[in-house]
Amino acid sequence: MDVQYFQQWFQYNFWANRQLWKCAMQLSAEQFDQPLDYSVGSIHNQLAHMMGVESWWMHFLATDELRFVEDHDYDQASRLRAKWDEVEHEIQTYLTRLTPMELEREVQPAFFVEYGNPPVKVWQAMMQVLYHSMDHRAQTLAGIAKLGGPTFEQDYLYYLQDHPQA
Repeated sequence: MDVQYFQQWFQYNFWANRQLWKCAMQLSAEQFDQPLDYSVGSIHNQLAHMMGVESWWMHFLATDELRFVEDHDYDQASRLRAKWDEVEHEIQTYLTRLTPMELEREVQPAFFVEYGNPPVKVWQAMMQVLYHSMDHRAQTLAGIAKLGGPTFEQDYLYYLQDHPQA
């Protein structure tokens, strides 16, 4: 397994998440919390869900401990944004320690066992995080557009335009 492959995809993920936040922060507080009838609801809920999943999965991969974000970490847009930066920093730290052997390690969160899910390799869990975030970014962008807010192109090629050294 190629460590740099995953490091680069997470750099793209961080870039896309930051672009998403630029759009979300242009919404009014009412729009940010306005219930939407798709996926997990409001823009606020979408962002909290994305951050929560990135946080617990990547923390679990780094420590083998399940830790979920607390309600107070995302009850306000400013706290959610600050927590998002903390989560990104934790993931960046984990990525610097990533090795080919780590990517092949099998993991199985306790609730996987409870639901009869088999173990997955670290690289598979990391792919889940990346695709989950991309899916919810698309949902969030659609919600922002529905509210009249700005959006952006999240294609990987746009990331490469912004980061030609990647």
